[in-house]
Amino acid sequence: MFFLDLLGVVIGLTLGGYILFAGRKATWPTLGIVSLVVTANLLAELVANADSGWTLIAAQAWSLLGIALFMGVLGVVLGRYKPDVAVLLIGVLAGADATLWLYDISAYLITTVAHFSTQTAFWVGLIVLFIGGLFGLWLVRKARDEALILITMLVGVHFIEDALGLNTTSSWTAVIMIALALAGVLVQYAGYLRELKSEQTEPKPDLSSVAYFQDLELDV
Repeated sequence: MFFLDLLGVVIGLTLGGYILFAGRKATWPTLGIVSLVVTANLLAELVANADSGWTLIAAQAWSLLGIALFMGVLGVVLGRYKPDVAVLLIGVLAGADATLWLYDISAYLITTVAHFSTQTAFWVGLIVLFIGGLFGLWLVRKARDEALILITMLVGVHFIEDALGLNTTSSWTAVIMIALALAGVLVQYAGYLRELKSEQTEPKPDLSSVAYFQDLELDV
């Protein structure tokens, strides 16, 4: 069990660090990681009644983990050959994942306060997740690169936090996560600015020279 936990920590830190610092540029591995993480979180919440996908490892829910792994591989393949679609899916998945806390709140309000059935709470929660997915889709369509930086930062930091099993109520955890979030945003945004600068300073062909050689070809 110790080696399994250690392996999980190493994998979590590797994947979380990668998506935190390079998620925007590497679309296809980002979609794979986001698909894996979000699927695991959704299955943990909706099926296993757990806090996050990371708890599926401790619970040895291998069938649910297998589904999450399959979705991750599928995300890698899709992102490899359809990068534009991959960006949209990243937005949808991240939006749904971000609204999981609203799913918990809505379930509590519907079952405890309003005294409706758990089935009603489940369907209302699915609507909440659907709206979150639509918001994520709108965000990546509105501001592609900036949204990807924000999404990959959030997913990467959350993945690292779960991998290390940090106490979410500790002030030290908050300091560490904020520092990681800022570092991820700065690194990715600096890379984004360098790309924009290189595109703006890219030398353009001399149109007069091109026209001159075209005239020569026509004369011949």
